[in-house]
Amino acid sequence: MAYANAEDLYKVFRLTLEKVLKDEKLTAALGGTNMVVCSRIPNIDATITLELKGSIKVTYGATDIKPDVTSINDDEIFNKFWQGKLNLVMAMTKGQVKSTGAVTKMLKVLPKIGPVYKMYAESLKEAGREDLVIK
Repeated sequence: MAYANAEDLYKVFRLTLEKVLKDEKLTAALGGTNMVVCSRIPNIDATITLELKGSIKVTYGATDIKPDVTSINDDEIFNKFWQGKLNLVMAMTKGQVKSTGAVTKMLKVLPKIGPVYKMYAESLKEAGREDLVIK
């Protein structure tokens, strides 16, 4: 396991989101996708729901918000993805990522999240989790 538990992962993602929200252009691009994306990480009982509808709102843990698309993977795959070190389509083909809902719509968001990869790696370092940074 990459993360000790859901709170460990949420801490890093909160730091990342703070960085994203400081970048008005990135926030506008992501918020303009007009979708709700849910990421479930069952091996540490974590769920992150991103509402990308004009702005960015995040919910950690269980929620009644209905996602447009849900991805399900373990925390190591989550960590690789958010550092830009995972080919999502290949991971879906291999069964490392299971997705339901508007997968095609989700794939169109991928080019917009490129800047987040660096922010996530920086957040890992800030959280004292340099051990998860992939070189």
